[in-house]
Amino acid sequence: MTRPALRVIHPEAQSDRRQKELDRIAGAADAKTVAVPLGKIVPLLMDACDHDRAWLRDFSNDLVRIDADLYDVLMAYQEMRRRVA
Repeated sequence: MTRPALRVIHPEAQSDRRQKELDRIAGAADAKTVAVPLGKIVPLLMDACDHDRAWLRDFSNDLVRIDADLYDVLMAYQEMRRRVA
């Protein structure tokens, strides 16, 4: 006699799987992301800007996530530049 195959299904895991499948079908799945130190990308972005690279314009409307402290510093720097100009 064979033993019946039993599986334990956690509701959270089943819900997560279902949501991921729905996202995939709807085309709403999260994009792949990579964590990179700012010091590695800034020189590349500056060079691309200096040489007016077309690919930089292709990504100009993409959203990027930055640390809240860096955002505060950038906003303060922007305000300082406005006052000087």
